Order: sequence, then structure tokens, then C-alpha cells
Amino acid sequence: MTAADLDALREHYDTIDTSADLKNATLDTSVIAEPMVGITIRISATTLDAARVIARREGIKVTALLREWVEQRVADGVDEEQVVSVADLRRLIAHNAHHAHDQQAG
Repeated sequence: MTAADLDALREHYDTIDTSADLKNATLDTSVIAEPMVGITIRISATTLDAARVIARREGIKVTALLREWVEQRVADGVDEEQVVSVADLRRLIAHNAHHAHDQQAG
């Protein structure tokens, strides 16, 4: 956002009454089981461009695709004796079902 964009937003919210919006708002009380954290990685532009093509083809953001790849790699290296949560298993099943459906449709 540019400084002009921020000025326009300030002007907008300084001159509008949002009390009705706040009155109709609902509190999101959902809890994220495992919060996400941000990191910075360095990869070649070629690799990132290729990942973007794959992500676009799959209809997801490149960051989601890269996260999926990292999670799969970590899962592959995990000791078979380690416990996996039911929530993680459900997410995996849903994710795979979604991808299978997309592949059949496409």
C-alpha cells in the first residue's frame, strides 16, 4: 500500500459511521489447533517460477503448495512409531480427496 492509499483509508474511516457494522459483527471464537509461523527461504527464481506454474494448475497459492511439499517431506521422514493426530489424518484425507476430485474433473 502506498502512502496515498493509507491517507485515503484514513479519510474514509474518519468520515463514516461504522457502528451499524460493528453491531452486526460476530466474534470468531474458533481456535486454530496449530498456529502458522512465517519463515523466509531462499530458492532459485527458476524453482519458484516452476512451483507457481504447478500451484496455478492446482488452483492454490504457491505458498500453500510449498507448505504442502515441506509437510509431505517431513511426514516421510517421521518415525513410524510417532503418533499422528486425528485432525491431521482428517486434513490429509480431505486434501487427497480434493486433489483426486480435481484430477478427475480436469
